[in-house]
Amino acid sequence: MTRSIFEIVGPGWAACIPLRIRANATYLPMVVALAVATTLWSVSSWGYYVYVDLLGLENGYDEVPVLFAAYYLAWTAIALIVFRQPLARGLSRPMIAGHTAAMLPLLLCFGLFVSVVLPLFPDVSIYRAPANPPDFMFASAWYYLPKSADILFQQVIVAAIVRRADSLGISLWSIAIAIAILFGGFHLTLTFEGFSPFYVARFTVAASLFGLIVPYLYLRTRHGFRWAYGLHWSFYALDAVVTHLMLAVPPWA
Repeated sequence: MTRSIFEIVGPGWAACIPLRIRANATYLPMVVALAVATTLWSVSSWGYYVYVDLLGLENGYDEVPVLFAAYYLAWTAIALIVFRQPLARGLSRPMIAGHTAAMLPLLLCFGLFVSVVLPLFPDVSIYRAPANPPDFMFASAWYYLPKSADILFQQVIVAAIVRRADSLGISLWSIAIAIAILFGGFHLTLTFEGFSPFYVARFTVAASLFGLIVPYLYLRTRHGFRWAYGLHWSFYALDAVVTHLMLAVPPWA
């Protein structure tokens, strides 16, 4: 853990240090963590579109799912290395083994859902879909392979921020509000990709609500990562079902 200025100079000197300097020294690790997390997330997103353009693809997740699953797994590994200090408490070998053993059946259930259950719902009508539809509306089950890796990458970043804030003594409620603003705010960038206002608003609101909950899951539950990952993934499953029902091809078409 990064040493604070109090540990360096000793508690007796703390009273001689101006309050503003002490606050800056205390929260500097948090500022650094947020800056690094934002950079990783932004560069990974930018890199995805670079690869899509270079390969001449329309939907990278659906057309080359294995490649982009590997892409986001690589970013996950980078995030784990960069944030190894704040994540150390929740990443002991027994904990990793436990998460792996629990996540494999969960991922299998998600895979069965998108490959067996979701195709039973009506197809989305190209006439009812928005002008610039999100990729998942017309994607196959393969789309959710890289999406699962993408969600993993996002959750590692969120977990790192939450644990860093907790290590600095920031209250759970303050962490929840901050994550809600950050997670929801990042989804506002979907506006720049030309998606419909309703789509952007839906995902931003969902991300903000999730941001309020996820710190509690990570800090107050025994298996926070499993709950957070499952909840995050389940939103995409629910949204896909609702989309297929609301924008379905009419039975008479």
